Amino acid sequence: MQRLAAIMLISVCSSVIAQEEQSTTSSGDYAMDLGQVYGAIRSAKFMGEICTDSFPDQAQPNAAAFKEWRMRYQPFIQEIERHFSAMAWRESGEDPERHVQFLADVEKSFGMYRAALKSQLTADGPDPFAGRCSVYPTYLASGRMDLEHYYAEQVAVIRKGPPK
Repeated sequence: MQRLAAIMLISVCSSVIAQEEQSTTSSGDYAMDLGQVYGAIRSAKFMGEICTDSFPDQAQPNAAAFKEWRMRYQPFIQEIERHFSAMAWRESGEDPERHVQFLADVEKSFGMYRAALKSQLTADGPDPFAGRCSVYPTYLASGRMDLEHYYAEQVAVIRKGPPK
């Protein structure tokens, strides 16, 4: 279970290092590819939260853009969330206590990821950060955020299911 939590952390945090240049090449590993796509879904929300926290006047357009993005891609997002939920249950050995611990470990990892994303977004100073945040709604509407197609190779691996 700790191995999978570590894989999830590596795969979601790897996108912080080079978010714009995120690899679209599948690792071939179900958990790693699932972590990358699930992490991209979570990062869409985190970026909006980070921008809204720093620029409260953007709260309404950011919330509306995120809601529209989530609705547009709802079937795919729910598919990935189902894969993640099933993987978390399998990894816990179908033990409720271990399942709760696994989910807590993942949330802790995502908290670290969110902090790293904020550091990346603010690294170049306030003006570039403000610029990135001002285009958040446009970013969500872009083809880059059609994650099913952007991560087509990873999605193919995920849809094959976990190793038996």
